[in-house]
Amino acid sequence: MILTYRYRVSPAKDQHQALENILESQRQLYNAALQERIEAYRKAGVTRSYFDQTKALTEWRQSDSEARSVPLCIQRATLKRLDEAYRGFYRRVAAGDVPGFPRFRGKGRFDTFGFREFEGISLDKSRLRFKGMPGSLRVRFHRSLPAGAVIKSCVFRRGVKGWTVGLALHVSTPPLREGNRAVGIDLGITTFATLSDESAIPSLRATRRAERRLRIAQRSLCRKSHDSNRRRKARAKVRRCHSAIARGRANHLHQASARLAKGFEMIAVEALRVRPLARGILGKDVHDASWAKFISMLRYKAAKAGARVIEVNPMNTTQECSACGVKVRKLLRDRQHHCPDCGLSIGRDLNAARNVLSRAGASPGLLNVAGCGMRAGGRLGISTS
Repeated sequence: MILTYRYRVSPAKDQHQALENILESQRQLYNAALQERIEAYRKAGVTRSYFDQTKALTEWRQSDSEARSVPLCIQRATLKRLDEAYRGFYRRVAAGDVPGFPRFRGKGRFDTFGFREFEGISLDKSRLRFKGMPGSLRVRFHRSLPAGAVIKSCVFRRGVKGWTVGLALHVSTPPLREGNRAVGIDLGITTFATLSDESAIPSLRATRRAERRLRIAQRSLCRKSHDSNRRRKARAKVRRCHSAIARGRANHLHQASARLAKGFEMIAVEALRVRPLARGILGKDVHDASWAKFISMLRYKAAKAGARVIEVNPMNTTQECSACGVKVRKLLRDRQHHCPDCGLSIGRDLNAARNVLSRAGASPGLLNVAGCGMRAGGRLGISTS
């Protein structure tokens, strides 16, 4: 299993400038490689591959001392990044989606570089050393790396709060835990997740809560003159607003997925197709909820904790009665489930969560399992009824 551990780095003044210089050199390399591919196809009908460009990179490094000042693994990772952008373009063309041809990157649209393999760089305690970096770069290890983990690659990222490094580690997958605690999850908007044990995870609604502050910052940006210092500062303020929203949302999703992975041995969720749902009138709220990101987090946290995640068909989980299976038609505004056959009367989200759990193959005795280890309330505000 590959896990990424992200840490802040504390560069000195000359190290900060070195990071900026490496980032700028990789942006220029990316744009030059893209220009080479475009011109080769336009003028000669030739498609330049990743291997062709790595050979040209080797010849360039032999004749240019400035190119040799940057580690080879960083430059190869940049070329591979462009190659993956092309592969994504061809894949979308074959699938009939909007192609999205790779674009040239401006200074504000290129914030990462890294080592595709952990070669040409060394980690000694809390210090990183590599070619082109004066001295050793301090890493703030707020949590220790897993014992026995092997570092496969690393990526440096420039954010609004400084530089971070993400270490991709290969860790062993633990065996499945013993136990029979199971839960079904129905994802929503008003309530982020309703669990089959009658508890719920409230929605953070990070974007909605920050709308006013973001709107003020964006209006201030629009009033500034182009290429002015005030516009640069206003743009940085807008970026900080977006970054705060993303951090708050990610923190909420991390906490929710971690508690579920630790509290249950089997977790059933719907195999949602989020993209079509995000095109409707609730698209902004669907994006704000980040269901796909939550399920992705839940998968790897469950694997790390020895639990299972089972994705089931979401069709009619809301319409069918969880007690007798009769289909009860509901509109979106109908928030209660009332079955005319068996008389079951519960919330529609709770009914859907129980259907999700039953479709995962759990026995009826597990439909109302409690004791998941999640406190009522807490930082997540998980409530139980």
